[in-house]
Amino acid sequence: MLTALLILGATLFGLGAASEHIARQAEQDFPATGNFITAGGIRQHVIERGDGPALVMIHGAYGAAADFEASLMPQTARQFRSIAVDRPGHGYSDAIDSDTPDAQARMLHAALETLGVRRPVLLGFSYGGAVALSYALQYPDAVAALVLVSPATHPWRRSEPLPFGIADAPLVGPLLKHTIVTPAGMLLKDSAVASIFAPSAVPQSFAGAPVALGLRPDDYAATAREIRVLDAFLRQQVPQYPGLRMPVAIVVNDADTSVWSTVHGRPLASVLRDVKLMATDGGGHPLHFSRPASVLAAIDWAAAKSGY
Repeated sequence: MLTALLILGATLFGLGAASEHIARQAEQDFPATGNFITAGGIRQHVIERGDGPALVMIHGAYGAAADFEASLMPQTARQFRSIAVDRPGHGYSDAIDSDTPDAQARMLHAALETLGVRRPVLLGFSYGGAVALSYALQYPDAVAALVLVSPATHPWRRSEPLPFGIADAPLVGPLLKHTIVTPAGMLLKDSAVASIFAPSAVPQSFAGAPVALGLRPDDYAATAREIRVLDAFLRQQVPQYPGLRMPVAIVVNDADTSVWSTVHGRPLASVLRDVKLMATDGGGHPLHFSRPASVLAAIDWAAAKSGY
């Protein structure tokens, strides 16, 4: 028994050390490239490129503001003041007590007020789509238009993966967070990335996406908390969608198996007044990487509709 406990202890210690090393390496490989501001009572990391009307981009789960620096910003910065903010608890922004999209939208609003941004075009990808919608519902006069890319918009009636469900469980949760999750995530990273783009190939630009940052222990815990409460939150948010009055562009891929367009983007489009639904030919889930031309076209439509 003693020998088994010693082996277990040594294994857990090794996994903990590996998690710490992977996290530090991720931060070296993907350092903060933006500026830090204090807004909403927390420190937030903001990447800003270009001049012109404001385009604000909100990343998804396991993501960071740098996702857009690696994908859309080289193009959008030619026309827009392009801004991406690490959501609370992700990238290099501080965490907050609440993990619902409406709380995250309030933190983003505080950041944009600090930056002097008024009535931006707001782009949300995946989980960021839920945040963008909540922002528009809370601050309808402060949004010129929405662009939603593979957005999570409706409840999907399924339980979260077991590691998310036990992330905050006493003893087990912290142990999982600080030992197994990060090394296992790195081992599975390539296959997971391939699956979210399937059946299309992973684009070369995705090498610049800071996936490893999202696998750090604290980022994992933030994602777990967000996913656990998302379904229930969306059940409350869905009835408000018909009240949206700003132009909304929605970009989906009907073969997306991460966020099903038939459950999310298409039902949303059916209840909106001023909407343009754009379906891509393949590209998986992260369409800002795999189908940037389609997303840029959606941005241009939204900007034109809003009078930019």
